[in-house]
Amino acid sequence: MKKLLLLTFVLLSAASEHLIAQCTQCTPVSCSAQKPAGGLCNQAPDDTAGQPYDAVISFYAPKILNDPTTLAQCSGCNHVELHHLTIVGIQGLPTGVSATANHTNGYYDVWGGDTSGCVHFCGTPVAPGTYYVIVNLLADVVAIGTPIGNVAVNGQAQTYRDTIVIYPGSSECPQSFSIGNGPCVLKACDSISVNLNATLTNTHCANLISYSWDYGTGVTSHAKTPGVVNYTTPDTFALSLTTTFYTYRIKNVTATITGGYTGDIEELTGGSNPDPYVIIPSLGFNNTANSGSDVHSVTWTNLGLVIPENNCADAVEIQVWDEDTGPPQHSNPLGSQDDNCGSHYITPAIPNQVYDVTSNSSVSVTFDTVATSSLTEKVDVIVFPHPPVPVLMASHDSICNGDSTILILSQSVPGYGFNWYKNDTTEFSTTDSFLVVKTSGDYKVKITNVVTGCAEWSAPYAIAVGSAAPSSVNIIFNGTSEFVTPFPSSGFAVDWYFNGNLVVGQNGKFLPYLGGGQYSAEVYNINFPLCRTSAGPDSIVSGINDMVDHSIYDVSVYPNPNNGKFKVTFTTDETQDIRLVISNTIGQSISERKIENFNGAFNEEIDLSELSKGVYVVTIETNNGSHNSKVVVQ
Repeated sequence: MKKLLLLTFVLLSAASEHLIAQCTQCTPVSCSAQKPAGGLCNQAPDDTAGQPYDAVISFYAPKILNDPTTLAQCSGCNHVELHHLTIVGIQGLPTGVSATANHTNGYYDVWGGDTSGCVHFCGTPVAPGTYYVIVNLLADVVAIGTPIGNVAVNGQAQTYRDTIVIYPGSSECPQSFSIGNGPCVLKACDSISVNLNATLTNTHCANLISYSWDYGTGVTSHAKTPGVVNYTTPDTFALSLTTTFYTYRIKNVTATITGGYTGDIEELTGGSNPDPYVIIPSLGFNNTANSGSDVHSVTWTNLGLVIPENNCADAVEIQVWDEDTGPPQHSNPLGSQDDNCGSHYITPAIPNQVYDVTSNSSVSVTFDTVATSSLTEKVDVIVFPHPPVPVLMASHDSICNGDSTILILSQSVPGYGFNWYKNDTTEFSTTDSFLVVKTSGDYKVKITNVVTGCAEWSAPYAIAVGSAAPSSVNIIFNGTSEFVTPFPSSGFAVDWYFNGNLVVGQNGKFLPYLGGGQYSAEVYNINFPLCRTSAGPDSIVSGINDMVDHSIYDVSVYPNPNNGKFKVTFTTDETQDIRLVISNTIGQSISERKIENFNGAFNEEIDLSELSKGVYVVTIETNNGSHNSKVVVQ
């Protein structure tokens, strides 16, 4: 019986790339009742890239295997005893995940009672993908009750395969490479500079890894650390890195037997030739079926024997055997057992052949490399276009105190938000595309693209606010001049108009009498000419505004302006009848009072508070003439 397969005992369907003490040791949970034929007590879960992975997988290994599948493989044996079990190699796990078995070196003495075990998986998967896990086991078994008796087979190789899926993580930043020393920034306005560095390494064989960068610009690199790459054109660039892990592979083996094979019934004399074959225990390779026939040297080509990644730096044991016909390898009860002609320990290397010699044999091995896993990670580097520079304009850049002007953009910018500032310090709460301004200052707007977040500032726009002219101004004729009242103490001037025409050169409070006609005026701020108030018109007929009665003097109307209550005072030295009339500006009489035979000083309060605001005329009439005074109610 050349080979005993234990296909029903699946020890690990998922494990890490190597069993090293990176995770804490686990305590197995027995499942002998649920899995009497042996196997996993639970399954390794899938995971998400960038998220912590932590799982303990327990298994049960029974001492006696007697299930139908096993019995069918051992040529009519009664049962199979499982003595020892060793996890010798595991490959294909997601990068970033490690494992620790609860027994050192993954060795379990099943026959001695070590029937339960566990493996603790931990780490953080780096990149999403579907990972095909390969588990290499060696078992020491004894087939009980075969036609040729009990047959022991040590180092029986078995390979198991399974799949673990790692789903994409939520982070938009890469896991297998870094783009700089600071925060991960993949979107920016105008330009982005990234400092590229691959973060994955082959911890077992540093030379068995490759990097393939594609910047998304037509430029590529195979360096681990390409350095700084600048993106200066607005666009979306697909930046990717493919990290490929390799291991050594035995391609060709030449085995030569020089001694240690004679004296068997098959080769009684030194003139007989051996039948060479090789066994590679750690890879579960035994090519007895392709042994040489009656030759000293045989070459086997294109073997494609993959060395586990975690063993890529270790020497591989290659045993050279001479095939005979007797047990335990074969079934001829009269034949001899196979002869072990030496073990060779070959450390993988390329590109040259590796040669080793012992006393009875020699081997020459050619290695190549093969990719075991490849991780491709892509991110989009997005450079957003620069926003337009906003240009401000206003209906007026100089306004009067109490008035307002509106700042707007000279061109609309759809899809942007607005933040308004005054003197670089004050931010307004409004986010409208315009700003109502009432105070002096330098104003700016920052526009921000609501999708990209890119922003641009306007140049400052100065708004000046000047003192306003009095809200109400009146023209009064004193007999020789027109004058405005009230008149500010400083900083103001007057534009005078006579019969609708501007009087050039006359900008003071007083305007000398120009003759009969219509007078009007506008009081304005000298530094802010738009801050002005109109007064008038006032008409003077026949050269005088009033037929002045000189028997009435010290005429006063105060306060002026007022809230509707004011005093009228005057003095006369003649005893005479006096008529006191209050009228509006179009000559309608509001009130009228006759004072008979009056002589002396007059001082009384007039109450017009129930009337509407405006300009009223106070007329004092005698038989000799009259005196008019304008009064403003506000």
